[in-house]
Amino acid sequence: MKNIVLIGFMATGKTTIGESLSQKINADFIDTDLLVEEIENMSINNIFKQKGEIYFRDLETFILKKIVGRENIVLSTGGGIIEKDINIDLLKKIGIVVWLNASKNTIIRNLKMSNIQRPLLENENLDKKITALLNNRIDKYKKASDIIVDVDDKNIQEVVFSILFNLNKV
Repeated sequence: MKNIVLIGFMATGKTTIGESLSQKINADFIDTDLLVEEIENMSINNIFKQKGEIYFRDLETFILKKIVGRENIVLSTGGGIIEKDINIDLLKKIGIVVWLNASKNTIIRNLKMSNIQRPLLENENLDKKITALLNNRIDKYKKASDIIVDVDDKNIQEVVFSILFNLNKV
């Protein structure tokens, strides 16, 4: 089976779905956000504060370059990984790119239930910031994805099934 790459906005379930999917298909699970934190030995929030978003995005590119050529993986990515065109090219080299798409309401609900700090949302009007980020990224998600899976009102198993079902069409 080809590698599966999960993209999508923050709080759309990429890590949770990725872990479940990797177990289901007996593949290794890789999360770019966790690798960035390991490399820097600090949280993403602190990387953004101390070194900035550009530095963070460059780390994502570095990690993707290291992953190209790996086999039997499910890769979960950060929500903004598609901000750089080179990353979109690298994602497509790694595997089949699945966009976990969610409505703004689902994203806000998931963010409120999460204890993960989101550096791009600090001290911001949540609704306005998410709308702005989504508007900026939606065409990039479309460009990067081979498959689009709607996650609204679906549980983990339903999303995993939808991904596997749609893989047969690619």
